[in-house]
Amino acid sequence: MKSLFLAGLLLLGSAGPFDIPLRNTSAAPIAKGSARLQYSASPFGISVTTDGRASYDVRFELEGLPDPSSINGATAYVAWMATTNLRQWHRLGTVRNGTTVVGKAELNKFLIVITAEVDSMVETRKGPTILHGPSPSTWLQSFLSHPLFRGIPPG
Repeated sequence: MKSLFLAGLLLLGSAGPFDIPLRNTSAAPIAKGSARLQYSASPFGISVTTDGRASYDVRFELEGLPDPSSINGATAYVAWMATTNLRQWHRLGTVRNGTTVVGKAELNKFLIVITAEVDSMVETRKGPTILHGPSPSTWLQSFLSHPLFRGIPPG
């Protein structure tokens, strides 16, 4: 069983259980990157919410993102955390090529999604998906058939 888990990590291109490989969409075919979950600062060692869920800052390593204006006149890339049923979205912050740390990811199972948005301070996701990846706790669930992750903007 352990070898299957390790093989799965290699297939995902992930270095460990806190790493999330991000897949691109046709909206930005050369974009690539990863997200790493880092425990948020805490005087107790591990930061948790009041109901006991781990609290993470998310560190993005991104490259190949085109100028946002080349995608429907966007001005920025925004990172989101979404529940696996895509009903709830939480804005993590703006991201760019290189290293960016945003937060807080405080769900047990979630998706990381980066979209191209017209306004960098948007509170509701409206732009097309550029990169996406599931948290490690969702590895046994597939989202690849969902239109959102094929670069189709919300209708």
